Amino acid sequence: MINPLLYIRLKQIKREIDGLGLYLIIFVAIALLFSYLAFNQYENSEQAWWLVVLMSAACLTIHYSRKDKPFIYKQLEKPYLHIFSEYALLTLPFSISSIITKNWFCFPLLLLILSGISLLKLQFKRKAVLKNLSALISASNFEWISGIRKQHIFFISLYLVVLGFSWVRILPLFLLWFLTIMIASFFQENEPIYILREGNKTARRLLLDKLKVNIKYILILYSLPIIINAIFVQEFLLIILLFIPTQIALLCFAISLKYATYKPQINQLGNNIAFSIIAILSAMPYFLPIPVILSIVYFYKAEKNLNPYLHD
Repeated sequence: MINPLLYIRLKQIKREIDGLGLYLIIFVAIALLFSYLAFNQYENSEQAWWLVVLMSAACLTIHYSRKDKPFIYKQLEKPYLHIFSEYALLTLPFSISSIITKNWFCFPLLLLILSGISLLKLQFKRKAVLKNLSALISASNFEWISGIRKQHIFFISLYLVVLGFSWVRILPLFLLWFLTIMIASFFQENEPIYILREGNKTARRLLLDKLKVNIKYILILYSLPIIINAIFVQEFLLIILLFIPTQIALLCFAISLKYATYKPQINQLGNNIAFSIIAILSAMPYFLPIPVILSIVYFYKAEKNLNPYLHD
C-alpha cells in the first residue's frame, strides 16, 4: 500500500507538472545538474559533510514551518515513518550518488539524521507577542508581522547568533540562508480575497509592491552582518557580494510561487517541494541565475493567476 502522504505529494507534483508546460524542462535540467554536482561534491570529504548539513538543515526548516503535522499525527498510523519517507524521497536525487564514492557513509548518515528530524514534534504555542511590531513593519506586510510573532524566539535568536558570528567564515552566510528560508515560510498561507483586493491594485502592481518592500526588508536586515563579514573575511568577498542578490532572488521566488498558486485562505503545502529544491540551490551563490530565472517565470504565472481575483 502506497504511503498516503507520498500519494498526496505525488498528486500535488502532478498538478504542478501539468501547469508548468515547457518550463518542466527547466526543473528537470536543474534536478539533473544538481544531482551531478552533488556527486562531484561527495568526492571531497569536507564538501560532502557540508552537503549533508545543507540537506539536513533544509529538511529541518521544512519540518519546523510545515502546518500539516497535527493532521499527520492524528490521522495517519506511524506518522514519523510517513514524514521520514517524504524527506528521504525529497533528498534522494542529491544523496543516493554518495554510495558509489569514498564518502558512501553520507547516505546512511543523512537517513539517520532525517529519521531524527521526523521524530521531532516542533509544535509551538501561539500567543500574542510583540504587539508593537506593527510600529516597525507596516500592517500591509502582514506576512512578516504574523511570521515573526509566530516564530519570534527562533527568529530573534538566530539573527543575534548571526550578528555574534559575523566575523567568522561562511557560518553567518549559512545562518542567514537559514533565516531566508524561515522568512519565505511566512508566505505559505494565503490571505482572504478582501485583503488581496485592498488598495484596488492591478495584479502586476500588487506583485511589484510585494517584491519591492520585501527586498527592502531583506537589505535592512542583512546589511549589518554582511558588511561586518565582508570586512573580516575579505578573501570571500565575491561570495559575500553575491549572497544578498541570491537571497533576494530566493525570497522573490517564494512570493511569486505563492501567488502563482494562490487560492483564498488555502495553505499551498505542495509548494514546499519546489521551494525546497530552489532553496538548496540558493545556498551556492554561483547558482544565482536559477532562482532569478524562476522568479521571473513565476512572476508572470502569478500575474495571470491573480487577474481573475482582482478583475472579476
